[in-house]
Amino acid sequence: MIDDTPIDIRLGLPGPLPEGERILWHGHPERAALARYLFRWRLLAAYFAAFALLPMVATAQQGGRWVQVALSPALLLPFALIAFALLHAGAWLVARTSTYIITDRRVIFQVGAAYTRTINIPLKLIAHVGERERSGSCDIALTLKRPNKIAWAALWPHARALRLAAPVPLMRGLAADCPAAAILVDALMREAPGMRHARPEPARTAPATARKAPAHV
Repeated sequence: MIDDTPIDIRLGLPGPLPEGERILWHGHPERAALARYLFRWRLLAAYFAAFALLPMVATAQQGGRWVQVALSPALLLPFALIAFALLHAGAWLVARTSTYIITDRRVIFQVGAAYTRTINIPLKLIAHVGERERSGSCDIALTLKRPNKIAWAALWPHARALRLAAPVPLMRGLAADCPAAAILVDALMREAPGMRHARPEPARTAPATARKAPAHV
């Protein structure tokens, strides 16, 4: 069955795009990337591992058998499981309720779970596009021309950390082979042909046969 719903409505936008505006790309953050780089599950694991050593060392010093030493941190296990469940639930929720859209006129962040926000960033306000490659994912930072700014609280978690004075919108946790950065730079060059934009280097990816199809529309 063919879905005749307009693409902008299917993506959750509050209304149709203006006549003549075209969607060039749309995508979502990857849950695994958010869990690793936003919610920092490895730091949480290290935290519980450090606490688990304390009862093990204490039990060993008291002459406990190896079985007693191994089972001494068992009381931490329920707390660790709850913490990891909440962390991954948060990553899943952010990934599910976040959509990044690039049109030939602007970048749109359709984000938020309890409170959905539509953040519009016209291409003419973007001064620089920076792509950061990570293991299996990438982030795209959008530096705005001064004095334009968007409140950090309105952007979070789709903003660079610790940049409160001049918040930088961030398209987080995209797939490593995501073409969004190149598409955005091309759109910027068409918007301001007299300006020069550095084209991001292509991300290192698996062989072409293993790539997912980009979300062009």
